[in-house]
Amino acid sequence: MPATQKPMRYGHTEGHTDVCFDDTGSCIVTCGSDGDVRIWEDLDDDDPKSINVGEKAYSCALKNGKLVTAVSNNTVQVHTFPEGVPDGILTRFTTNANHVVFNEDGTKIAAGSSDFLIKIVDVMDSSQQKTFRGHDAPVLSLSFDPKGVFLASASCDGSVRVWEISDQ
Repeated sequence: MPATQKPMRYGHTEGHTDVCFDDTGSCIVTCGSDGDVRIWEDLDDDDPKSINVGEKAYSCALKNGKLVTAVSNNTVQVHTFPEGVPDGILTRFTTNANHVVFNEDGTKIAAGSSDFLIKIVDVMDSSQQKTFRGHDAPVLSLSFDPKGVFLASASCDGSVRVWEISDQ
């Protein structure tokens, strides 16, 4: 069966930086260099809900009614979904937070930053954090393995690292 392309959407005047689906697959969430997160209720939505999270939003992740964003003010923020109500800051870095991702069950997030650090944070208790050091340049991308044993990271230093989460 051939793939069909839906009409292109321009939701961020300064460009998209990330996109994800909600748990049901019915909503698409985008974030952009304009600092907004947009919630598109379906592929034909011409008037998405907009939430301003800061000057620039670099990454977004969505799981179990929690929308998490990596923002240029060095924070990783959480909002309720789909309401968009601010629900606090999960963690801070010394420079831009570049990427966020949920683990499989949505209980933890991993965040990578331009300060070369990675943090894993408990979504319900942000005081429960683990910090991973080892990259020599900004961290750009992260991925939990499906069993939650490992975290993979990619950095501007050209390396991809696989971390055993329990080692930290």
